[in-house]
Amino acid sequence: MSDEEVFQELRAMCAKILAVDPAVITREVDLRDRLEADSLDMAELAAATEDRFKLTVDLDTAKEARTLTDMVALVQAAA
Repeated sequence: MSDEEVFQELRAMCAKILAVDPAVITREVDLRDRLEADSLDMAELAAATEDRFKLTVDLDTAKEARTLTDMVALVQAAA
């Protein structure tokens, strides 16, 4: 799966989980500061990512992710 395809999938998941318009979710938007994702939101996003991409996300590494660029890199590294 290309980076763009992974980004689009993650963008849709973030929009649903955070209840925001997908248009505000760019590759570099800070999920915690700008979109106010809390630790439960991030855990839900990690679980959804595992389910969607059939991989295991290391929670310590996932905690460091702040943008969708970070998340795309995690998915691509685990694939």
